[in-house]
Amino acid sequence: LPARKAPGPNGFTADFLRACWPIVKQDLVDVFQQLYALRGRGFSCLNQVLLTLLPKRADARCLGDYRPISLIHLVAKIFAKVLSLRLAPKLNALVSANKNAFIPGRSLHDNFVLVRQSARLLHQLKAPRLLLKLDLARAFDSISWPFLFEVLRQYGFGSRFLDWLAILLSSASTNVLLNGKPGPTIWHRCGF
Repeated sequence: LPARKAPGPNGFTADFLRACWPIVKQDLVDVFQQLYALRGRGFSCLNQVLLTLLPKRADARCLGDYRPISLIHLVAKIFAKVLSLRLAPKLNALVSANKNAFIPGRSLHDNFVLVRQSARLLHQLKAPRLLLKLDLARAFDSISWPFLFEVLRQYGFGSRFLDWLAILLSSASTNVLLNGKPGPTIWHRCGF
């Protein structure tokens, strides 16, 4: 995990974990052994996000003057990283060749080249044509978990991986920090 990132709700960072590894190692190993055995009960206390707003400028007055930051527990970050590393080798098969953002070995700039070439081709055809760009805003925020699990199952992911993912997703919650105090718990039911 990258150093000097925002701490989790308990104030611990990856730097802390590295510095105190001899002290916390066994506790962390115990947590992951419980997760490996699919005993995720109680993981929700480690998968709670505190959402806060940081001002982008000193005289911040409206919502656009702030940026949200999620304070995520270090154990949940590590668990998510482990799952993402297991998912990574199959990412090219899972994600369409037209989707280039955030996929290793692909470049978002390829899409700009494709759009430019398409526009030139349509211009050369000299007939009425339409080039349309659609963007599904917040698409990952609304994805159905049963659909996600079925797609991953069809791509050969085993039940243990899917159960780990279910533990991570179903135990996630968010509290918005209001005047320094956590607001009501929002349990996640879809999306990432």
